[in-house]
Amino acid sequence: MKSEFQFSYISSFYYRLILLALFHSWLSNTNTNAMLCRDDERQALLQFKHGLIDEANRLASWVGKESDCCRWAGIGCDNSTGHVHRIHLPGSSYFYANSVKEYKEALKKQLRGDLSPSILNLLQLRHLDLSCNDFGGIQVPSFMGSFQNLRYLNLSQSGFGGTIPPQLGNLTELRILCLGSFYTDTDEPESTSVMNLQWLSRLHMLHHLDMSSVDLSKAIDWFQVINSLPSLVELHLSNSQLQHIHPHVASLNLTSLSLLDLSRNNFSNSFVPPWIFSQTGLVSLDLTFCGFPGPVSTSYNSFHNLTSLKFLHVSGNAFMSSSLVLEVLSRVAKRPTTSRNQSIRIKQPIDPEDRPSLKPSAWKMIGDVKYSVSFWVTSFVNDEECFNVSKMIHLT
Repeated sequence: MKSEFQFSYISSFYYRLILLALFHSWLSNTNTNAMLCRDDERQALLQFKHGLIDEANRLASWVGKESDCCRWAGIGCDNSTGHVHRIHLPGSSYFYANSVKEYKEALKKQLRGDLSPSILNLLQLRHLDLSCNDFGGIQVPSFMGSFQNLRYLNLSQSGFGGTIPPQLGNLTELRILCLGSFYTDTDEPESTSVMNLQWLSRLHMLHHLDMSSVDLSKAIDWFQVINSLPSLVELHLSNSQLQHIHPHVASLNLTSLSLLDLSRNNFSNSFVPPWIFSQTGLVSLDLTFCGFPGPVSTSYNSFHNLTSLKFLHVSGNAFMSSSLVLEVLSRVAKRPTTSRNQSIRIKQPIDPEDRPSLKPSAWKMIGDVKYSVSFWVTSFVNDEECFNVSKMIHLT
């Protein structure tokens, strides 16, 4: 009898354990299927959608006062609080279209219209990407500077115009700021400009900055401001109408800089400044069409200081006609390196898994240096980012 009682007790105990496990499983599934979206933030997103022209119906899931906005296209929420922390709505760039049909499809996918300040109700927003859309030359809204938690802002190649608002300097949590490559349908840069860059000096946590094709001709403080950003890793200032490169400055405070793009600025009155050669951690340096003059200054031997360099873009400079410079670059390419066979790619201002693919064209040899005699085009895996066209010397 005692044995039967023990068996019955043990069986009942395990039975209760099974019931408890099933209950927890049901509760977990219930929580998973529960509405995560906060009602006020859903309404904010619906108002934001109302101001947009969405010809391709990309925001078809953004419907219903009872639907879960955390499941909408391009929206990410915190799993614990339900707050929207991510709006990721990059368009499609027509620069990669191979046919009229692809061109029209890319244009159709671009969001247009107005940007509603309703998204200011998304108090925990950390990521905002509206790149590669077409907002018809409107100014970047000043309310963009009111997101206290924003760490990532990408408005590149989206047809903005006018003056970039200094209120962006209030985004003190920003790590990535991409405002570059503003283009029209005629491939001409838009008249986007800044009066000065003092607002940028408040973004001490910034490690990626792209202001390519933004008119910085009036920003005479650009060099001092850039030098005050200690965390900067990548700096893109291509075609920014920079007026002065500060040739007598010996070094910078940017100890983490790995990518520097100053291409398509006219520096024909100056040699390559020594502060560039002081950046020994540079992996990619783009000086394409900067007009740096010849005859050769002895400073060009300082290319040897760039011991981490993998990509050097130098076409469109008078010093490239010098055989001495070509000899120097050839010696740089031949130097021993432990990472000689590694594939180095230019990093993007987005998620770590996103990388560009480089499409080489024709090559000729200068010693062991591969020199591209026609364009390389940096195209992007998710077709989301600014594009970059340049001639380059490839150090392998």
